[in-house]
Amino acid sequence: MSKKEEKVWQFLLANRKADYAEVAEACGVDIDFVKRLVDRISSDNWREEIENPHVMGRAAVLDTAKDYVTRDRAADHGDMEDNFRTIASYWNTHLGIDFIEPQDVAVMMTMLKIARIRQNEKHLDNWIDACGYMACGGEIVSK
Repeated sequence: MSKKEEKVWQFLLANRKADYAEVAEACGVDIDFVKRLVDRISSDNWREEIENPHVMGRAAVLDTAKDYVTRDRAADHGDMEDNFRTIASYWNTHLGIDFIEPQDVAVMMTMLKIARIRQNEKHLDNWIDACGYMACGGEIVSK
């Protein structure tokens, strides 16, 4: 669980009648962040998340990955598929080949994250990022 999520949960537990806007303002987060977090209460692992904030259930891993890949990152990195196409082009040039496609970038970045997991399986960002890259690849091939 991220520090932001932990802060929101703690505030919610202490201020059960607070509305989303109050929670967002008190915790310094976006109101949509609070809504998404509260939506998890209907999931099976919400008690675990509140009682043991260092445990990240599978829904939390996927929710975090979803937040990463659906947030507007285009302002920083450009369109996801265009970015993957550029990366594929650079890799093809570097390797002297011409068959790496944008969806291959998603797979290879996932494999990079898996290799990092082998070095440090407790670093949750690698698990989250691997999910995110697979989601991006799935979107690319579904078009």
